[in-house]
Amino acid sequence: MSQITPNTMDVVLDLIHPTEEAKVAIEARSPPTSDADSETWSSADDMPRVQRRKILAVVSHIHPDGKHEHGCVFVFSEKPPRVHSIPGPFLVEHAFPVVTGFTISMSQPRRTTMDLSSPPPGGSFALNQPRTELTVTIDPGQGSPFTPITLQTNDIPGLRRVLDECKRLKEAASAEREGEYDFEPFGWVAPYIADDVLPPLLSPIPPDLRKIKKPVHTRLSVASAGVPGDDMADVEAIREDWMRRKVEEDLFARSEKAKLRIRIGTFNVNGKMPSQDLSAWVRGQMERPGSAFIPPLKEISPLSIGEVQKDPLEQKMEALDLSSASDVGNAIAADASSTHTAAETVTSATVSVDTVSEDTVVSDAGLTDVSEGPDDPDMLVLGFQELDLSAEALLYSTKTVREDAWCMAVFAGLGEKAALYEKLVSKQLVGMLLVIITKKRLRTCFSEIRTCSVGAGIMGMLGNKGATAIRLLFTPTPSGPSAADYEGRPVSFTFVNAHLAAFDEMFEKRNADFHDLSKRLQFDSGIAADESLPGSGNGYGPVTVQLQVFESDALFWLVNLNYRIMLQDADIRALLAPEDMQEENIKTLRKFDQLAFAMRNRKAFEDFVEPPIAHPPSYRFAAGVFTDRLGYDLKRKPAWTDRILHMASPTISVKQLDYASHPAITMSDHRPVSAVFEVQTPRMAIQEYEAYVERLWRDVSSLEYLEERPRVRVTPAAIDFGRVFYKRPATRHLLIENVGKVPCSFRFVPPAPTADLCPCWLRMSAMTGLILPGEKAELSLTVLVDDTIASQLNVGATHLEETLVLHTALGRDHFVAIAGDYERTCFATSISWLVRLPGPVRELKSPGGLLPEDRGVNAPREIMRLVNWLMSEATDVDDLFLVRGEEELVQQIREYLDTGAEVDLDEPEGKPKMALAVADALAQLLESLVEPVVPTALQGRCAEMSSRDEAFELLDQLPVVNVNVWISLTAFLHFLCQQEAYVDKVERLVAFFTPVLFRDDLSSSVPVSVVGKRNFLRYFIGQ
Repeated sequence: MSQITPNTMDVVLDLIHPTEEAKVAIEARSPPTSDADSETWSSADDMPRVQRRKILAVVSHIHPDGKHEHGCVFVFSEKPPRVHSIPGPFLVEHAFPVVTGFTISMSQPRRTTMDLSSPPPGGSFALNQPRTELTVTIDPGQGSPFTPITLQTNDIPGLRRVLDECKRLKEAASAEREGEYDFEPFGWVAPYIADDVLPPLLSPIPPDLRKIKKPVHTRLSVASAGVPGDDMADVEAIREDWMRRKVEEDLFARSEKAKLRIRIGTFNVNGKMPSQDLSAWVRGQMERPGSAFIPPLKEISPLSIGEVQKDPLEQKMEALDLSSASDVGNAIAADASSTHTAAETVTSATVSVDTVSEDTVVSDAGLTDVSEGPDDPDMLVLGFQELDLSAEALLYSTKTVREDAWCMAVFAGLGEKAALYEKLVSKQLVGMLLVIITKKRLRTCFSEIRTCSVGAGIMGMLGNKGATAIRLLFTPTPSGPSAADYEGRPVSFTFVNAHLAAFDEMFEKRNADFHDLSKRLQFDSGIAADESLPGSGNGYGPVTVQLQVFESDALFWLVNLNYRIMLQDADIRALLAPEDMQEENIKTLRKFDQLAFAMRNRKAFEDFVEPPIAHPPSYRFAAGVFTDRLGYDLKRKPAWTDRILHMASPTISVKQLDYASHPAITMSDHRPVSAVFEVQTPRMAIQEYEAYVERLWRDVSSLEYLEERPRVRVTPAAIDFGRVFYKRPATRHLLIENVGKVPCSFRFVPPAPTADLCPCWLRMSAMTGLILPGEKAELSLTVLVDDTIASQLNVGATHLEETLVLHTALGRDHFVAIAGDYERTCFATSISWLVRLPGPVRELKSPGGLLPEDRGVNAPREIMRLVNWLMSEATDVDDLFLVRGEEELVQQIREYLDTGAEVDLDEPEGKPKMALAVADALAQLLESLVEPVVPTALQGRCAEMSSRDEAFELLDQLPVVNVNVWISLTAFLHFLCQQEAYVDKVERLVAFFTPVLFRDDLSSSVPVSVVGKRNFLRYFIGQ
């Protein structure tokens, strides 16, 4: 189907900015002496070459003051097909400002004559004989960085208009006096000829995930009111962020989504060969149906190196009963020709998606008898560690015996579903193996498969520790007749299989290894690097851009990180032992996980996502007498060493559906871990994506070169939040309207160089933005007072007042006054402060209104009021403290405490709800205290108490008011535990109240014994 050639003026209007005007545009071409290869192209290998289309255009620009007009002659050249590194169908080949020295002339190189020779038999004289052809010479003038050019055209009337416009513009330029204006007259031309004209969103290199995870305002230059930063650099960052958001919110949101179900697994096999059914790990199936075929893995998988002297593939195939399971035998064949590396320090390879060995392809025999289920993964990504512990493998090995055996075991674990899958690629470095298996029908969706590996073991180089990685593109394709001609927009996935340093004390080494591997793992993009970069001309061939693992749309680490639990061995085993407390105790153990500690403190894996672990530690198990009741090795602390983490860009959706270990697979000292993800990617043609991005780019590409100052209207100029309450968010809106003629980028800046961007009690929906002319942006401003903020406001001034400064890039600042009045609360204070209140906290007029220390009450009224109400009204209510109360009721109770009002209980049937809310309010009040009931300095000694008498003696060292709170609360809990409904819930109450009364110090790498603190509390509330 032929395409309509757009009119020359329409092409130019699409290319120039709204601030410019196209005066005239004509068709042109290069003279015959030009380089034929650069001036012609073919849309396909079997199609004839055609002349590249060129357009000669005169474009003018009137300065916003209306007094100055400047012109430029552009030559636009048609972009070759199948080139996506350049946006749009045309590019700017030349730009010549019309200045005093500029000249343009025409000449007639030859006089064409009509061919009057005899026509062919049966033909006639052609009427479309060659027309008169004129040569156009453009000379930018002396001192110009541009060189003269020559073009040819047949459009004589159009060329006359070009000459007339150039003459007019040149006369206007000559009439201007030097120093008549204080702006760069041809600054508006810069965006058209800038080197970096490619919109960032069309770059073939994805943005670094670590960068786009950071709010854009944290990446801007330092600035404050009246002290602008680097506006030009800030504009680039704000513009790119705005374009990404527009693409996500407008384009991707309305596009059709392709779903990809990915099952990821990690397994440290401790040098073992497969000897068990892996279906639970690779399929999530705990038990197979009776009819399913299970290959005799014990016979086909050698248990030692000495047993693999025979060809492993022959040995396995001989062991199979091919008469009864020929199809499955074919289905579990593995690829012996995948990418392998042994002792390399750094390796990189590209795997062609068009070359697949016969061993990789699973037989289609019986495929029609196997149906896909909704839970079947589309991709299997499996990482193995310690595949080979032999010294030979550590030094150098190219054997694939162990990889083959494990791949066969994986396909065997897939059972009858194996016929649906084939191995896509693998990468091995000594004991680390990364394998990707996909459904056959999706094979053509994967392309540009690249692998790499680095060692980080002995001497920081050998491959007993390190990582292997695979990067690939996934292009969802539509079904139906349009699929053949469809060129979809791909998304990139990167998978990293790593093995970090072992032992508790190697925590910092693990963090360092993560950062080292993140830098050294690189893929060859195949994209030629800038010749100006260092090392590009070293004589070793063309330099290509190297891709980091974070330069991907989605990044997954499936790893044996070796992070441990920061508790004593006895504490960990004691918390894991009771089956009826597993959920609560695993939640407690998670707090002290080294990886969680590293992520909280931004030491490693910052911004990665890992859902809360619900399974017991996957390491270290053993067999024999040196194990505990759960099978853990007595010589090593149990730990969650095997983890699966991910990070994704906003352009795709990654939803984790499952995260589990598989304790039934016991062949190693680790238990395999798996996770299931549902990834949704936009399904759209790359042409549609590029066209949308180019439209956005045309609107905002010249922000740095605008001559007119941006103008915005900000309303309202003052916002009053009125009364502000603890943990009750209040929201107002700020409207920013672009009333100027040019796009405007904005950011909020601090009112002074040493001030904060905004007060800690205020949250803004956006700190930066970009608004097109005539458009508006509505920002949400929310006041939220949490424990940290309330602890400061309760003892200070309660009037909230701040000024927000909105800075428009290359423009002026706007000021918005924010105000509110905070209402004090008894929450987020200290016990010593509460006992000095003369009455309800809401009646306190100023911080100086507290009672003297020697006149304070014995215990906080608010705490005692809640305990007494529960003792008198709620001992017959089940699940106090163990079930959360309704938030609306908790807020009411908080208001009763702050104002001194009585608890309003209208209906008896509402008592259970109110009781749960009162219990919840009490727990929240205790948790919000600035200092816990048991001071941090005494918690270590409390954990050491070995009897009730010792525990009671230690109470004397607590402040008196703290002791009174402790005794009142524990007396109520002791009474509660005597009730029949709570006899079997004592341990759950102990587990709940221990962190409330003691407060776990999660900033310490040497925490106080959790079991010891629980024992101390149990002395007071237990039987």
